[in-house]
Amino acid sequence: MHLLLGSVALVGCLVVLCELLRSVTRWKVRSGLAQDLLIEVVSTLQLSCCTREMVLLGTLGGIQPWLALTLTYLLTVLHCLTSQGATCNPCGSLEQWLRALAPGSHIILKVAAQFVGAALSRVLMPNLWLLGLSPLHEWDEGCRSPLNMAPWQGALVEMTCALSLFLALHFLPRVKSQYRPHVVALTITAIVYSGGPLTGAVFNPALAFAVVFLCQGNSLLQYIIVYWIGPIIGMVVSIVILERSIPKLRRDKAPQRHVKRD
Repeated sequence: MHLLLGSVALVGCLVVLCELLRSVTRWKVRSGLAQDLLIEVVSTLQLSCCTREMVLLGTLGGIQPWLALTLTYLLTVLHCLTSQGATCNPCGSLEQWLRALAPGSHIILKVAAQFVGAALSRVLMPNLWLLGLSPLHEWDEGCRSPLNMAPWQGALVEMTCALSLFLALHFLPRVKSQYRPHVVALTITAIVYSGGPLTGAVFNPALAFAVVFLCQGNSLLQYIIVYWIGPIIGMVVSIVILERSIPKLRRDKAPQRHVKRD
């Protein structure tokens, strides 16, 4: 119980800190791309830090699977309520570009902001663990890879996880706004329950960079194939299933001109 309380206290402090940073950003930065990018950095930082703490609790804390899934659900609801529209997932940003909903330059900046937030979590969390809020933080001696199968199989699992998420998100606007965080949380929790024992069920390239890429057991190339390429393919497949094509390519395709010949 002491381990759980220590982790909960640290997560609570992280959320409060990030919420303060988002408030300062809205207050000091004019509404627009710059504000969106800063909120993307802070919200991805929050997601990455909280996930790293929960992974540490799950792997070294010895908590029951049902409790780990409950925490996943609660953290997802909390993130949905506080992220203020930030995507925090490069796959989600790329989806907006492929659907021709945002210009490519903005998407590149947003993806960069997400990886900045993920990278900051890799620096911040070890220093926060030094505070000793939980004995669990003193036991952290690096992590082992959550990939428990061949890389090509892991890529298929991560692809399926991302595909399931984006298919579910497609129908989210039909849900009343007050229920949307819970629908997203239930979806992600179900995906983690199914794919977690196989790959960790990350399906987020920035989050994988923050959490999985630090772990020993697999090469950098294998991690890229599983946790970057796999989810991106899953996202693209979801667009093709729903749209029967990729809107960006359809929009950019120049109409053929028929030249009249004498």
